[in-house]
Amino acid sequence: MEEKRVVLTGMGTINPLAKNVKDTWESVLAGKSAIRKITHFDASHLPAQIAGEVIDFDYKPYYTEDQLKSAKRLDPFVHYAVASMKEAVESSGIDINKDKDRTGIAIGSGIGGMSTTYTNAIALANKGPRRVSPFYIPMSIGNMASGYLAMMYGFRGPNLSTQTACATSNHAIAIAMMLIKAGMADTMFTGGTEAAILELAIAGFSNMRALSTRNDDPQTASRPFDKDRDGFVMSEGASVLVLEEYEHAKARGANIICEVASAGMSSDAYDFVAPDPTGGGALLSMEMALNQAGVNNNEINYVNTHGTSTPVGDIAETKAIYKLLKGKQNNVNVGSTKSMHGHLLGATSGLEAIISAMAIKEGKIPANINIENQDPEIPLSCINTEIIEKEVKVAISNSFGFGGHNSTLVLKKID
Repeated sequence: MEEKRVVLTGMGTINPLAKNVKDTWESVLAGKSAIRKITHFDASHLPAQIAGEVIDFDYKPYYTEDQLKSAKRLDPFVHYAVASMKEAVESSGIDINKDKDRTGIAIGSGIGGMSTTYTNAIALANKGPRRVSPFYIPMSIGNMASGYLAMMYGFRGPNLSTQTACATSNHAIAIAMMLIKAGMADTMFTGGTEAAILELAIAGFSNMRALSTRNDDPQTASRPFDKDRDGFVMSEGASVLVLEEYEHAKARGANIICEVASAGMSSDAYDFVAPDPTGGGALLSMEMALNQAGVNNNEINYVNTHGTSTPVGDIAETKAIYKLLKGKQNNVNVGSTKSMHGHLLGATSGLEAIISAMAIKEGKIPANINIENQDPEIPLSCINTEIIEKEVKVAISNSFGFGGHNSTLVLKKID
C-alpha cells in the first residue's frame, strides 16, 4: 500500500511582526525587527527589558457573542491560538461542517497559561485559598488551546497537545503529519501558542543569563550568528497550520502550499538547558528527517535554523548543519528569522514553518538581519544577509528545546 502524503493547505498566525500571514511575510521580506521595550508591565528593574510583544490585540472579535462569556476566562495563550485558527480555517477554504470525526487538532504550548498561574499565585499569597479561581486549573493547563478549539469548531478527531519547550510546535506538526499518514485523520490543525511575556518569566530567563540585555538598541538585540550576540529575545504569539492528506486535499480542490514531507526527532541527552556543543543531537534529527523524506543533503535549498542568538547554541547548530551538508554549500542558504520576530518559545517553530512554506511558495529566502560581523567560529559561508530569489524545492526547519529536545521538519515544493 502506497504511503499517504501530507500537504499544507492553510496557515494562520499572530506574532510580534503582524496579526496575519500576509503581513508577517511582508515584514520578513522588509527585514523589519519587531523587538521593542516591554510594555506589558514595568520591566525597568529587570536585566532584560525588551521583547517581541503582540501589540494592540483584542481577543473579542474572534469570538461570537455566545462564546464571549467563557472566552473572558481564557488565558492569553488560548486567545492567540483562537485568532490564528480563524485565519487558518479561512485560508484553507475548508468546510468546517464536514468530516468532523476525521478532523483533529494538535496545538502545543511550551509554558501554557503562565499568566493565569501567576495571577492566582498572587491571589493565594495575598488573600488566601478562597481567592484562587475555580477556573485556574482548566485555564492554565497547556492542552487547553487544543481542547477549546475542538469545542469551538466541533472537531472530534484526534486532539492533543505537545510540550517540549522550544521544539513544541515542530513536534505537534510532526505528530499531526503522522496521524494523517496512519489514517487516523484526514485533516489536522496544528502548531503552537505562547503568551509568557511576564515579569516572572523574564526574571527567570534573565537570571539564567539566557536573554539579551541590549536594552538600549532593541531592534538589533536578536542577532543570530553575529559575534556580539548576547542571548535570545523572548516573544509571544501563535501559529496554526492546516495539514491534509493529499488525495483529500485534491478532491476538494484545495490550494496546496507545499508538502509536509517528514520530520526528524532526537535528544541531546546532555544537559537541562545547554545544547550538546558538538551538535550531535541536532545532526541526528536532521539526518532522520532527510532519510524519512528521501531527500539528499545536496537537495536542500533553505535551512530555517533554530538560531536563537545565544553564544553556544548558534555554534552547535551550525556545526551540525555543516556536517549535514558535508561542506556542500553552493545550493543552500541558511538563516534565522528570529533576528526579526524573536523567540516565541513553544510557538516559534510554528511561525518558522509558515515562513519556510512561504519561501517555497514565493521563491524567496529571507535575509538575516543584524549580522554586522559573523562569528568566525560559525563554519557556514551560506548565511545570507540579503534576500535570495530562487526556486526553493526543499526547506528544512529546525527547533530545539530545553531538555535536549531536537526537531526538524522537511517541507517540499509539491510535484
